[in-house]
Amino acid sequence: MTTESLYVVKRTFVDPKNPAEPTFNVALPATFTDLKAAKNEARATLIKEGYDPDFFSEYDVNDNSKEWKHGDGVVVYAQGPADELFKVEINTVPKSFEPQADSTGRVQTPLYHVLQTIIEYDSDRSGSQRYSIVEGTYTSSEIAQEEGLRVLLDGNVTKEDFVEYNEYLDGAEGPFGADVIIHAVKEGGQNVLVSVISNR
Repeated sequence: MTTESLYVVKRTFVDPKNPAEPTFNVALPATFTDLKAAKNEARATLIKEGYDPDFFSEYDVNDNSKEWKHGDGVVVYAQGPADELFKVEINTVPKSFEPQADSTGRVQTPLYHVLQTIIEYDSDRSGSQRYSIVEGTYTSSEIAQEEGLRVLLDGNVTKEDFVEYNEYLDGAEGPFGADVIIHAVKEGGQNVLVSVISNR
């Protein structure tokens, strides 16, 4: 059965008690053409990263056997002993190329993902309230960067609609890290980062 979508496994780590500023780390370890296989990978992600479920004060896995309270797309929700938060989710993106996949549906092609991260400074000045979504998955960094530059400018939205809008291109690393190609600030203080992340 063919599908028009790809399923990206996304692991998010948040440490709200970091003394400098909240630590927020996103990894995209695997992409699949098959949703069931993606969910199986998501359930195993933290264990593959070396975590023992007993390490967590809360470790909840969505196996469809109970009411789920941690949001759509979330497969694993875990809290560490110092309130660190781990989430493993599935983000669905349109298929923009014909992927090479193994027998499980895991894509073998090197990939570049466009990731949008929203930081809710308007409601939480600490910056710990933030979330991200994979906007698209591509086979070259050039295509991903081109598509990433369009993420915030769809419809009638222009750069001038933001209080601040900065692009970091041509290999110039900005203040938000090597992967970030756009930093924008909306009226009210909400910050948006657009990144291109390789799975290699």
